[in-house]
Amino acid sequence: MGKLLLIRKNNFFLLFLFIIFCIELQGQEKKTDFTLTGYIKYLPSYLKYNQSDYEESQTNHLIHNRINFRGYLGDNFSIGLELRNRMFFGDEVRVPEPYGYVDLSHFFVNNPKFKMHSMIDRMWVKYQKEKIEISIGRQRVNWGINTIWNSNDLFNAYNFIDFDYIERPGSDVVRFQYTGDDLSSLDIVYKPSTIDNSSVIAALYRINTMGYDFQFLTANYYDDVALGGGWAGNIKNAGFKGEVTYFISKKSAQSNSTSLSTSIDYSFKNGFYVLGSHLYNSNGFSEPEEFSLQSVTQNVLSPKNLMPSKNTFLIQTSAFITPAINSSLTFLYGEGINFFFFSPNISYDINSSLDASLIGQFFYMENMENSGGIENVLKGIYVQFKYSF
Repeated sequence: MGKLLLIRKNNFFLLFLFIIFCIELQGQEKKTDFTLTGYIKYLPSYLKYNQSDYEESQTNHLIHNRINFRGYLGDNFSIGLELRNRMFFGDEVRVPEPYGYVDLSHFFVNNPKFKMHSMIDRMWVKYQKEKIEISIGRQRVNWGINTIWNSNDLFNAYNFIDFDYIERPGSDVVRFQYTGDDLSSLDIVYKPSTIDNSSVIAALYRINTMGYDFQFLTANYYDDVALGGGWAGNIKNAGFKGEVTYFISKKSAQSNSTSLSTSIDYSFKNGFYVLGSHLYNSNGFSEPEEFSLQSVTQNVLSPKNLMPSKNTFLIQTSAFITPAINSSLTFLYGEGINFFFFSPNISYDINSSLDASLIGQFFYMENMENSGGIENVLKGIYVQFKYSF
């Protein structure tokens, strides 16, 4: 079985290289253009855990380099390759497990307190002509509309608390897109799997009508059939967005679930911005003893379980102190499990290529051993320096 999976992965990778080779031949006859961008970040952090059975402080460091390569070959073909190169050192160093149909990650050094890790999170070939676009490889399939929680994002659900990974993970897929004349579009995505009966095929249809953008999706999604939709528009001068997906279990009707997210945001004339958002997760917990902090701090989530509580509420504000200095504040409450998250942030654009940020993350939850009192269980202070090129 292991040999069979290895053959399937190698075939997928060889197919990608073969397509690249064919495109290169095409590119020799027509104009070829390449771009290279990226950034380097230094992110020192201080973490303090203060739970009933665990108390510890940590200091960690991360040097994060990203390289984004694009190649435009002729009139219809393009290729993309993006790398995350990271160096971790400190008291506790953790790197998420590799993902995808093909393992495109590698440890150059893998010691408990020092790691050097590289991962390809984008690698695709794209053909585009008139209204049709076909792509194959690791790519971002972003079906989300809402600002914070994306119930429609079947392929790349992410944790908004993970501020360091703004690009979000990609998926190994084959994708077909058709754009109509009336702002409508059709998006069909197939995601293969090395596990039997675990491939995903999904379709999304978008349309604009009555001043709103609407989308509708259906999918054969692992052990479920997914049906959903979303909208984006305005109520007077305020933005109004939402998404809902209903997951119908193939195994048991009792396992059916719903994920619904909505948000309203408004920008004032003086530059002050406010956002309010709500998430309903039918799989969520309603009692504090059912909740663990790891269900929030883990980086990879599922659209079926974007937050651990049944109802989660968020308020976010931001304002410019000066044209170069921006401040923001995020407050989150998980109803029932009595979870609170508080995050202040201030950023400074030093110049067009260099910026700095100071970020705080404070987690509060109910102490079941202390008559239900709310206490701070984790605090994180981060300083980020970023140079873009």
